[in-house]
Amino acid sequence: MLFHKPFKTKSNVLLRSSERKRIKGLILTQFPALTEEKLDKIYCKEIYSLKIETHAEEIVIVYMAYKLPMIFEFKGVIYPCVYLSWIEPDILSTFTTHDDVLKFIRGGADLMLPGIILKNPHNKKHFGSHQKGDRVLINLASNKAGVAVGETARSSEDLFMSGGKGKAVNILHYWGDELCKMAIEIDYPQLGKPDVCKTQEELDQELAVKLQAEEDQAELSQALESQTLIDSGVPDGDVNNGGVGISYAQVANNVHSTDSPLDQPESEPQEDENTPEFMDKLYEYSFIKAIKSSQKKIELPMLASNFNKVHMIPACPCGYTLDIKKSSHKKLSNFLTNMANTGIIRLETNAGVLKITSVQYNHDLIKQFVDHYSNNGQSDDVTNKKKEKKVEVIQSYNVTAAVLPLFSQYLCKKGDPLPVKDIKKHIVDYVSKEKLQDEANKQLVHLNDLLKAILLSKTTPEDIVISYEDLMKEVTGKMTQSYQVTMNSDQILSQYKGKMKPIDLQVATRSGNKKVTLISHLDVYGIDLKEFCKLCQHGVAASTCINMVNNAAQVQVQGNQILFVHKLLTEKFGVQKRFIRGLELAPKKKR
Repeated sequence: MLFHKPFKTKSNVLLRSSERKRIKGLILTQFPALTEEKLDKIYCKEIYSLKIETHAEEIVIVYMAYKLPMIFEFKGVIYPCVYLSWIEPDILSTFTTHDDVLKFIRGGADLMLPGIILKNPHNKKHFGSHQKGDRVLINLASNKAGVAVGETARSSEDLFMSGGKGKAVNILHYWGDELCKMAIEIDYPQLGKPDVCKTQEELDQELAVKLQAEEDQAELSQALESQTLIDSGVPDGDVNNGGVGISYAQVANNVHSTDSPLDQPESEPQEDENTPEFMDKLYEYSFIKAIKSSQKKIELPMLASNFNKVHMIPACPCGYTLDIKKSSHKKLSNFLTNMANTGIIRLETNAGVLKITSVQYNHDLIKQFVDHYSNNGQSDDVTNKKKEKKVEVIQSYNVTAAVLPLFSQYLCKKGDPLPVKDIKKHIVDYVSKEKLQDEANKQLVHLNDLLKAILLSKTTPEDIVISYEDLMKEVTGKMTQSYQVTMNSDQILSQYKGKMKPIDLQVATRSGNKKVTLISHLDVYGIDLKEFCKLCQHGVAASTCINMVNNAAQVQVQGNQILFVHKLLTEKFGVQKRFIRGLELAPKKKR
């Protein structure tokens, strides 16, 4: 199995448009059962190529779209990932196994012959016409959606002649392995039982439904064609050829659907989203909203392509997609030039690279901007604040056996974490209740037997007086430190005992004297590594990847990007500066 154990990501590269077209053509060629229409459901404009080194030091190339692995290339052979098989269950020849077998596959087992479900009496045809090493898909008796991908361990003839014993399929990838953990969470689709597990009655019923649907479709097509000719003035007798009459109202009833235009009132005309006029308005809306809502994050000068990816595309209203080719501008540079002519931005071209050098935030287009797509009536600033993920590290101290006699009076148990403000509150309350405060100097505290036992480990007859500050230090010194990492002050991400690991920034040199920035311990602070890599990739136009070092994830960014990473951590994610190490490695400014 390739992805059963953790692997190393050697590189993560965003493919160019030419490479995307090549990969799309490769997928359609390798898997003829997959139509282009179905592939478009998962294919997008941002395809990433990941070079992976498995635990067995084998190199695998994985192509991902929408944070879902689509295909992987191993030893020159293209295999579909389970997610791609979910949109086309017949993408490969399939073996069906019992539902209980999945847990053994996830445990690292290959598919054995006794686990394959065959119709009795079975014969050679049930194993297909495979040669050894052919690609196959594994599904379950309860659902024909694929759960594993592998290659045949033996030919079909050998499988038939083996007497139902031995290995059938070498599993390479399965649903739930380490590759799937890189993807976004997606529900396992229910596509119905595979044919091998259906009764003859179920198969006959499905066939009858299919034939009836084809018959209805043929009748509907004939009726629509007849109505078209009638509307054109052709005599009714010349159309029907035998008197097959059907009214337009009957046709409307036959094609009744919630998505049909016939269901929509004529008084509510729908705006055509495919017209250049609509796309022009959508681009202008996204452009102005991007400037209005992201003005504090726009670092000028900025590449026009980066502004489009980082700011304009996220500003596009939900449910719509920006496509410059569908607009009248045809190119992003033409659109930005038109915007520059209004005076809202200034552009500069250097060696054929277009950059935005300045933005006029007081422009009338920005002042008069109205968000017609907003449904909640909130301002852009409020919406953006809700979307931002702010990490907060709260320092606490755990109650130990030494200080338990003091804090047990406040219903605290051993091991409970207490923030510093709560410790101070309890100590002040205890001193006040026991009347231990010095009358001459309110900043001093007289220790009683309980506090002496905590601080001195033994009682002494002498009257000992210390300051509130020293008392706090002595009490917290008897407790163990702990940290709580929260997101937006409400979502608890993790809790750690002992000293909190800082985010470590380092600069290393790779082959060719090339500098790279290494960022460690991001996961400790609940930061999504894939999201962080994407922000770095767009922010500094540099390649990024995630490596596993000593069983811990480490992000690698091309070049010395210490300043950008430090600013990203403090401003975007809200990490306190005291938890970041390595700012001194930033490149020195030239005088």
